Amino acid sequence: RSSFINGLWSVAGSIFNMPNKYFVSKYDRKSVPQVTDLIRWEAGKGKVFDVFKARILYPDNVVNEKRVFKNWLVLAKVLKVAVCGKMSLFPKARGGLPPYAKIWQLTSCTPGLIAFGVTLTIFILSPDQEFSGDGIGAISSISYHTIFWTVKKFFVVKWGHERIKNIMQQINDYIFDGATKTQPDCTLDTTVEDVTDSLDRVMAALDAESDSDS
Repeated sequence: RSSFINGLWSVAGSIFNMPNKYFVSKYDRKSVPQVTDLIRWEAGKGKVFDVFKARILYPDNVVNEKRVFKNWLVLAKVLKVAVCGKMSLFPKARGGLPPYAKIWQLTSCTPGLIAFGVTLTIFILSPDQEFSGDGIGAISSISYHTIFWTVKKFFVVKWGHERIKNIMQQINDYIFDGATKTQPDCTLDTTVEDVTDSLDRVMAALDAESDSDS
């Protein structure tokens, strides 16, 4: 876990177009609103953190439930660093297949991997300085466990939605350099209890957009 996070911290400035110093592990990010505002974290309200209100998930950082995850490039960069190594962000870097992508034989993303990427993104932009074993931010009080399962549930349910398929194709092409053959099948046997109202609302908004497009 720490290798993912250390790698991300070292290149987070490039990913989020901010000074690198903000992402030194012990930096006081709660004193930098331009960082924490991207996830709409507020001191004292971490326990009710709503991942679908995080601006970083939307184009131009403007929350619009019909456009959730359309800011796909940031997520794709985070995931590429996680599975391909930090140097994979730089075109002139040399090397063969990245270590984790090779070890895990990855050729495309799954709902779980996307949820992992979103969770890492929220963590890197949070004021937390380490990833605690219980999945609860020591400074932010954000439940990273809840973020992971909520996002995974969203993608499990919406995996076949045309807009999600398009987003996934763009993410896969970016991470795996266009080598993706097919999007993996996703069975619906994953059960997540206590799905938030926010999750239902965002999925309904996506359905409404699909209906209006037809």
